[in-house]
Amino acid sequence: MIILNQVSKVFNKGKQNEFVSLREISITIPRQQVTVLKGPSGSGKTTLLSIIGGMSRPTSGRVTLDGRETTSLPERFLAALRRETFGFIFQQFNLINGISILENVMLPAVPNGERHAPLKGRAMDLLAMFGLEARAATRVELLSGGEMQRVAIARALINNPRVIIADEPTAHLDSKLSGELITIIGRLKQEGRTIIMASHDPLVCDAAVVDNLVEIRDGEISDSAPAK
Repeated sequence: MIILNQVSKVFNKGKQNEFVSLREISITIPRQQVTVLKGPSGSGKTTLLSIIGGMSRPTSGRVTLDGRETTSLPERFLAALRRETFGFIFQQFNLINGISILENVMLPAVPNGERHAPLKGRAMDLLAMFGLEARAATRVELLSGGEMQRVAIARALINNPRVIIADEPTAHLDSKLSGELITIIGRLKQEGRTIIMASHDPLVCDAAVVDNLVEIRDGEISDSAPAK
């Protein structure tokens, strides 16, 4: 369970261009469910995801993960927590051109010091899960948008994370590929993972797999309820 208590985020605090991105957000994100943060561009969804996943720190407030307060952890421990707990699916995929999709999938696990052979085997198993094992040696820039999305999901799973964080995962996909993504999210939920997505896509927000819908506007929660 992830609990945010009075979390605020201010950029350029005290300067002429100060900007308040989040205002005293308090929310509980249940385990093994799909929670969608819904709101227009600029509402604070991405900032909130980055704080939940330990990629940035709040200006004030606390974040608790399974009873452990993470907000004030030293960066070394926070980085280890990110690797062990979270898998990230970025809006722009953030895959690295010039190397193979297999190498892209393996990258997040490299800092763990795992031997190459078992890591490669696990990455190949993930690519097989998404029907991409035959293209393991293909460079990323030669993939279609749908293939890039599947590689991004495989990369997010390489460290077997308990929590998947996805920022606008259908932003660059057509309706068919968006439907395939939602099916994959359903599979991950059945495996017992917690999924947190930011989206304003009706295909995501209205999907049957979604358990909780949290509406955000101007950095504040405007509504939070179980999905219908």
